[in-house]
Amino acid sequence: MRSKEFIVETKNENLNFVEMFKKFLPLTMQILNIDHLPKMKFEPEIHSGGQPSFGMYVNDQKTLYVAIINRHPVDILRTVAHELVHFKQDTLGELNDESGRTGSPEENQAHEVAGIIMRHFNKEYPQFLKSKPL
Repeated sequence: MRSKEFIVETKNENLNFVEMFKKFLPLTMQILNIDHLPKMKFEPEIHSGGQPSFGMYVNDQKTLYVAIINRHPVDILRTVAHELVHFKQDTLGELNDESGRTGSPEENQAHEVAGIIMRHFNKEYPQFLKSKPL
């Protein structure tokens, strides 16, 4: 999608989601201690089998997918953070066939670290919390 499709309205101004993303990625990469990123695909919805999902990381494609329609931009960023944790786990050889299972150590770690990333991001950029859903 072209960046102008990612305009996010707030009470006081228009914030461009791409600009939010540009602030988010360096912080996330620093916290995760990664020096490169996987491919990222932003889709209206994610269809990942039998369970609804806001995002997924596909190991063999080295690609993360994120749903964006009717979601708050900060929630979208949280999903990106979660999936980037899975990307890092993949680069470290920590993923297996059970890693995506609810309650698995890898899934729990992705939830935990994504929450930490978002606390840092929201503290540094609290204005993005006022954004409206895409």
